[in-house]
Amino acid sequence: MMSSLANAVLFLALVTTSVMVAVMYRKLKRLDRYHAEYQQIFDKTGAALMAAQGAVATFGTEGKETLVLLGKRIEEAQAITSQLEHLLQDARQQTQSLARASQP
Repeated sequence: MMSSLANAVLFLALVTTSVMVAVMYRKLKRLDRYHAEYQQIFDKTGAALMAAQGAVATFGTEGKETLVLLGKRIEEAQAITSQLEHLLQDARQQTQSLARASQP
């Protein structure tokens, strides 16, 4: 009788342990799925950050090029404005000369 009581206790312990192992196994499987999802999220985040870094670098380079081109265009515009001012002064002088010459 003593051995059957011991066997019953051991069987109960074995069943309890088996249930606990099954529950732990399910939790580990769920944790493994979460880990895979997190890994995918981190991979996508890393790729997005690399793309953003490339965009910022490109933006900086293109911004510098745009500033250089804009500076050149401003210098060209200033030169053309200066030429126009000289031409306008010459035209005014010629107009005044013609007006004086045509007066009696």
